[in-house]
Amino acid sequence: MAISKTVTISQIAKQANVSIATVSRIINKSGYVKPETTQKVLQAITHFGLTPKDFHIAETATNTCSILVCFPDFRNPFYTEVIDGIQAAAASRGFRTFFYEASDYKNALNEYEVIMDQNHFSGLLLVHNIFDKEKLSRLRLKYPIVMCSEHCYLPNVSFVSIDDIYSSQIAINYLISTGRTKIALINSMLTNAYAKYREKGYLEAMAKAGLVPRNEWIMHVSSIDFDMAVSIISALLKKPDHPDAFYCVSDVYGAAAIKAIQNCNLQVPKDIAVIGFDNIDLSKMVVPSLTTISQPKRQIGHQSCELLLDLIENPSSPTQHILLNTELIVRDST
Repeated sequence: MAISKTVTISQIAKQANVSIATVSRIINKSGYVKPETTQKVLQAITHFGLTPKDFHIAETATNTCSILVCFPDFRNPFYTEVIDGIQAAAASRGFRTFFYEASDYKNALNEYEVIMDQNHFSGLLLVHNIFDKEKLSRLRLKYPIVMCSEHCYLPNVSFVSIDDIYSSQIAINYLISTGRTKIALINSMLTNAYAKYREKGYLEAMAKAGLVPRNEWIMHVSSIDFDMAVSIISALLKKPDHPDAFYCVSDVYGAAAIKAIQNCNLQVPKDIAVIGFDNIDLSKMVVPSLTTISQPKRQIGHQSCELLLDLIENPSSPTQHILLNTELIVRDST
């Protein structure tokens, strides 16, 4: 990208010994850059016979010490501890957090760019899947960006998440070990990255055990909604041949499965076993208590925020793809 007839951003970055993204942020006045780093870039610009006024660059960068954190849906109780972790990490380093729910997260990056530009946020933390990877790659040249929980495996975008495929295999293998062979999957929409990976793990574990799931036993619920899930699962249970186990990608769905089973005068786990996912407080409140896959929700939020703050304070920080461990918590529903 040329910033004059003869000088490019790459040349400025090389002269200042910083990343292209850092130079882009300074020129576009987007995001926080350390004053000493800004000074190095200004000196590099001067080296090429240009002046900061050629780009309307202020002598010092504006540090708002605030980050924008974007969610797909605040109603999902999974996010409670994630938010706690994000806030704790930000507060410990003097940053404020502003939480935002996307109106249409499939096309949300354009919306976020406007918000970032207008409010001078220092960085962006994404807690949902991204569809336009090219747009994300371009946007990260303007702003520090990290993904939290969800991720799209871009080589230049850091994230903190879990291994959803392996976690699903643990759940399915456990159900099989208890003698269950007719295992249904209650999933969210495959537009969510975690839903795709958890379904992949389910299918792989079933195949490895020589089990073929019926198509009608793989169900996709449009949102993390208890009543909607109860309705969908109840309809499945009214069919003559029903599953002997439900693997649910959310504890909300797991609680819904228990409710639907009991409404049909069946018993958990005698007639049908149930496993959830997330280990939110609800999993201990339902009767019987819900076996679940526990993921380190607070740590995911805390560590992803730490990566973002590192990137804000040092734009040359290396990209990190971090997958944290999960744990099977066995309770009464199995």
